[in-house]
Amino acid sequence: MRFVIGFIMILLMTTYIEAQQKAEGVITFNRKQDYISIMSKLPHITQEDVDRSSLTWGNYASEGTDYELFFKDNKSVYRKKAEDASGGYSWKQSQFLLMRNYKEKSQEDLIETLGKVYHIKEDLPRTRWKILNEIKEIEGYLCMKAETKNAIKGQTIHAWFTDLIPMSGGPEGYGGLPGMILEIDINNQDAVITATKVALEVEEVKLPYPKKIKGKKIERAAHDAIVKKYIDQTIAGKKNPYWRVRY
Repeated sequence: MRFVIGFIMILLMTTYIEAQQKAEGVITFNRKQDYISIMSKLPHITQEDVDRSSLTWGNYASEGTDYELFFKDNKSVYRKKAEDASGGYSWKQSQFLLMRNYKEKSQEDLIETLGKVYHIKEDLPRTRWKILNEIKEIEGYLCMKAETKNAIKGQTIHAWFTDLIPMSGGPEGYGGLPGMILEIDINNQDAVITATKVALEVEEVKLPYPKKIKGKKIERAAHDAIVKKYIDQTIAGKKNPYWRVRY
């Protein structure tokens, strides 16, 4: 009996790995931030400040920003979706490009932080996930909930993933779950990145790697230290750090 169970487990794992290698497509995500909620959780912000900002900003950036995740051959590229400037002025967007190779367990990122573009290339870190007993549907896919922590920013991260897309990737550089992440919820909806379109039947998926990579080479730990130092100093100065660093 043990031999039969072991054989079935090996067969299922082999099928999952083969399916993962064949998984390819493009997923569009929309990222929204609740600036008022983020502000209200800062230690120096009073309720009067929150109320004043609510009147001033209202539903600022309520439409959110679109991103795209291209994935093929156990690799992925996550970037901000190109804007159509034909209808008017287009704001200059800060660089945010995340490249993953899940087979080789490596990552390469271009991230603009505090006016500088950093180039981070190193092994893919292991994220400690806790699978929770909750499910919901996103874009027609049944998803399970998982939880992790961001120690640098003091955030609780919830991910909703589906094993119906057998690739352990997702938006914002998150991954390591048994299926594709279709939603990331940061600190109880302070920021939510959710899939709005899943296109798996694409004739030919091309991973949009940049022709040239320009940025200051830095290790992830050093980049995180720069961000944490800025957050701590800005909060100590009784200001909101998340106007300049990614929440």
